Amino acid sequence: MSVPSALPVLPALPVLVGFDGSPRSLAAARWAAREALAAGAPLRLLHVGHAWPTVQPVSPEFQPVLGANESAARTVLSAFTEELRTAHQGLTVEAATAEGGPGNEIPRAAALANAGLIVLGASGEDRHAVPQLGSTALHVAGRAEVPVVLVREPAERAPHGHGVVVGVDPAGDHAAVLDFAYAWAARHALPLRAVHAVRSGAAAPEPLEAAVAAAGARHSRVATTCVTRPGDPAELLLAESAEADLLVVGRRHHRPLHGMGPTDHAVAHHAHSPVALIPHG
Repeated sequence: MSVPSALPVLPALPVLVGFDGSPRSLAAARWAAREALAAGAPLRLLHVGHAWPTVQPVSPEFQPVLGANESAARTVLSAFTEELRTAHQGLTVEAATAEGGPGNEIPRAAALANAGLIVLGASGEDRHAVPQLGSTALHVAGRAEVPVVLVREPAERAPHGHGVVVGVDPAGDHAAVLDFAYAWAARHALPLRAVHAVRSGAAAPEPLEAAVAAAGARHSRVATTCVTRPGDPAELLLAESAEADLLVVGRRHHRPLHGMGPTDHAVAHHAHSPVALIPHG
C-alpha cells in the first residue's frame, strides 16, 4: 500500500521594505530582515525615485542636484543590500527601484510581488519631542491591502521580550488581527496580551476571552492574557506599547481620507514599539 506524500510546504510571502536611504528606512530594513529570516521569507528593498518630465526644468541647477541625491540613494541601496546578505546568512535579499510617488508605488509593488508584509520606517522625535509619521508611511499604512509594520527609530531599540500587545474590539471583525498577532508571537516564542478599552457609557461587549479563544486555539503554545479596562482605546494601547515588542491593531478597509480611524492613527504616530496595522472588514 502506498503512503500518501506529504503536502508541499508553501514558501512564505515576501517582505517588502520601502527604502530611501534615510536612518528610518535603515531601521525598518534591519527589522524586516530579522523578521523575514525568522519566517523563511525573502526580503525585497524597494527604492521609489521621482519620475522626471522630459522637459527641461525651469532652473538648470535643479536637475543635477536632484540627480545626485537619487544616485546617492541608489548607491546606499546597493551597499545595504550586500550588508544584509552578509549579516543574515541564508536570507534572500533583493533590491528594486521604481519611479513615481512612494505612497502609490509601494502598495502597487507589494501587490505585484505578492508580498505578505510591508515594512516602513517612521521618523523619530523632532526637536519638540513629537513623534512624526511621514506622508508616505501614513498613505501606505492607510491604503495597503496587506499588513503594514511601522518601525520607529532608533534602529537599535532592543526587544523587551515582554511579548505582543494586540488591540481587540470583541464586537468587531478581529479574526485577521488576532491571527497576525498570534502568528508573530508564536514565531518568536513570546506571550500575547489582548487588550480592550471600554468607553464610559458604552454597552458591555462580548467577553474579550471569548473573542480571543478561536485564534488562541490555533496557537495553543502562546501564553495569552486578556485585559479589559475603562478608558480611551488609543491611550490604553499607547501605554501598553511602552514595554511591547510589537503592537498590533486593526485597520478597516476603504476608510475615507487617510484610510485610518482615530485609534490606529494615534498609535501609528505615537507608539513606543513597532506597530502592525492589519487590514480587515
